[in-house]
Amino acid sequence: MEYEKEDSVFFLTSMGENSMRTIGKDDYLEAAQIFNWATKEHYILWFTGRLDRHRRTEVILPRLVKKGKLKSYRYGKRFIYIAPRMGRNNRVYYNIEHGLACTEGLVRIWRSKMDGIIIVERHFRGLGSVPEWGIRFPNKKLLLYEHCTENNFTHAGMIKGKVTKYLENLPDIESKYQGEGIVLFVLDVDRKRVESFVSRNKPIGEPFFFTDYQTFIKVPIGKQLSTTIYIWGVDGDTYPLTDHD
Repeated sequence: MEYEKEDSVFFLTSMGENSMRTIGKDDYLEAAQIFNWATKEHYILWFTGRLDRHRRTEVILPRLVKKGKLKSYRYGKRFIYIAPRMGRNNRVYYNIEHGLACTEGLVRIWRSKMDGIIIVERHFRGLGSVPEWGIRFPNKKLLLYEHCTENNFTHAGMIKGKVTKYLENLPDIESKYQGEGIVLFVLDVDRKRVESFVSRNKPIGEPFFFTDYQTFIKVPIGKQLSTTIYIWGVDGDTYPLTDHD
């Protein structure tokens, strides 16, 4: 996978799943700059689109850790990885589950439509609302991703507060990145609670879609945008994001 950097975004050009070019160490390091916490499987899926064993990934990640290019941490029975730049922020170490979920969302959405521009979290700072990441697609749709833990969901008014802030700040985000914003909330709670939240608060707003994390991660790889699991904040009905991405 080839990357070109330009100020606040990463332009990605897919290697193609049948490419004969070896995935280089710089490809892994560039991916690490985009990821939050990531497992070996995230890297394998990112580069291959499948979750088969991948010898190169199994060898190169520990090698990059040994050279100080990546940081690793034993989490349960497996190792997880993060770029040293990210690891300098001690706050990151207290948000591992959240970080892994953000990476999971990015890899799954990216593998569904690999022609966008990825915008990493830090480049939204100063714009009032800060999604986990964004992707600007060629049709000028700008997908902004929000992962919310159960704790955040149950905190009175937190999700509604985020929506209110986006309604205020979305014009500035859209202006900076020249795209029409769509905000996807992936909530780590039971789906019935997500449905109830939207039903109680609709109409929430045209740019907003909601789903639960467990349903989100059950979608087959490559089908994340075209599967009908996203509850629209306007009418509470369920749609794919294909027509909106």
